Amino acid sequence: MSDDLPTDLVREVRRTLADLRVAHLAATAWPVVAGDLGRLASAVGRADDEAIRKALVPITQATFEGKVRGRLAGSNRAAAYVAATKQTSALPAVGAVSAAILIGVGYLIGGMVVAGLTAVFALFIFGVAYAGSHSNRARVERRQAQSLAPSKERTEPVPSVVDEAITRIEGRLRPRRKQDDPPA
Repeated sequence: MSDDLPTDLVREVRRTLADLRVAHLAATAWPVVAGDLGRLASAVGRADDEAIRKALVPITQATFEGKVRGRLAGSNRAAAYVAATKQTSALPAVGAVSAAILIGVGYLIGGMVVAGLTAVFALFIFGVAYAGSHSNRARVERRQAQSLAPSKERTEPVPSVVDEAITRIEGRLRPRRKQDDPPA
């Protein structure tokens, strides 16, 4: 048992392992994470603070990547605060109203010739709004249905081998007793 680790280091390792336990990573990333967990377990067994910190870096990076991929892929998990915006399906209606206003202003400024030119421009704006609303919606729905990360690689929850390694490491973590902590 490693009962001589600093309390803040034990807290950091536990927080990282808890985040890793709920992460969804690419299938090819899990074997690498398992190797990193092996190095972490060895460092915890030796109670080597510096080696623990070094072994924690790639695990933290993989966990962070899993969180980012999950949010970018629209994985039906709650994201951090997101400012409210108009729904994407409103874009064609906004484009049509903008087009009508442009055509009206064009007619008032220069008659039918300018109204015709602004109608062509307004049609372009409406087309962009319509295409944007449909392509975004289809892409999000496809990624959600297939659980794909932005790299097109399928993501997976924690494999049982990694989960068991996390449990073993957590069982060996013991913070240093308060009276033994060196002054900061």
